[in-house]
Amino acid sequence: MGWLGIALLVFGCSSLVAQTPCPMCQKPIVPSRAVYAVFAAGGPTYRLTFRCIQCALHAAERWHPERALLRTRCVATGRWVTFHFNGHRWSAHPAFARLLLAPEKGGECLDRHLVFSHPKVARRFLRSHRSLASTPLLSIRQAAESQPRKVGDAP
Repeated sequence: MGWLGIALLVFGCSSLVAQTPCPMCQKPIVPSRAVYAVFAAGGPTYRLTFRCIQCALHAAERWHPERALLRTRCVATGRWVTFHFNGHRWSAHPAFARLLLAPEKGGECLDRHLVFSHPKVARRFLRSHRSLASTPLLSIRQAAESQPRKVGDAP
């Protein structure tokens, strides 16, 4: 089965996520806000589910996959947003997807690490969430560049 076939299998089975902890932060994964990931590193392919986009990006930075696919829903519309890493750079679908990576407050990430399908959708959302309005909206490339540089073993 090829790379795309594996990714489709993972994303097609996204409803099977149990209440397992996030492999990065160990907090419980909320299925409606989960980030589904496929990391390919040489021979092995890893299928993982993360609590938030920040954890998924930290994992991608730490484990240095040759290819990565991340999929989650826009917090405002519920529309699927997909991020792809081809070994050199990140891309997004929809292309104008944006991330908001505000510092955690009270140890909670789900209302601080957000994905939006479009900047207009994000700005509309932020008008009613003023406490987050000063946090910049980032493209996937900007968000990936802002991750701390770490090297570690794959899961």
